[in-house]
Amino acid sequence: MTGRDQPRPRRPGGRAALVVAAVRRATEELLKEVGYEGLALPEVAARAQVNKTTVYRRWPSKVDLVTDLFLARTAQQDAGRDTGSLVGDLTALLQDVVSNVNSPAARAVFSVLIGGVLDEEARGAREAFWAERFRRGAVIVERAAERGELPRGTDTRLLLEDACSPVYYRLLIIGETVTEEDIALFAQRAAQRAQGRSGDDVRCH
Repeated sequence: MTGRDQPRPRRPGGRAALVVAAVRRATEELLKEVGYEGLALPEVAARAQVNKTTVYRRWPSKVDLVTDLFLARTAQQDAGRDTGSLVGDLTALLQDVVSNVNSPAARAVFSVLIGGVLDEEARGAREAFWAERFRRGAVIVERAAERGELPRGTDTRLLLEDACSPVYYRLLIIGETVTEEDIALFAQRAAQRAQGRSGDDVRCH
């Protein structure tokens, strides 16, 4: 078999993965340049150098596209990081939240999620976002239970609300920064509250 006859090696992920990566990259670039309101799928396709029907087939609206970008960015962060403690895991989670919320994609997503009356597409985006948040929070609770820091059945949502609410409030509502010292405080406080609630439950029984 000659070199010409030999099959060409496939690129990792294939063409579909390359298209998705190009579209996501183009979306983030355009969000930085024109913001969410100025974002249009044909311009994304042109920037990514793909056919616009390819974009519309996978992402029917810009809500779908931006939400996908944000969730993909979130998924790239290591949800499985085991720091060895509940406080450490919450700290890592909050660091990821701050990093994400400060990105153009996240700002665009949140402009949809908290921007008044939601249509069906936006409601779907909100559900996808919070489902991912709760999934990652559940991993933290499971690890804490295995270490004996929390009982099994601890309310994941309540723990996440305690930890994450101050971050979202600071960044999105009043427009202030969140420091590493803030993150450490929020994580410690949420862990103490969860452990305190668990102790109350035990005493009640």
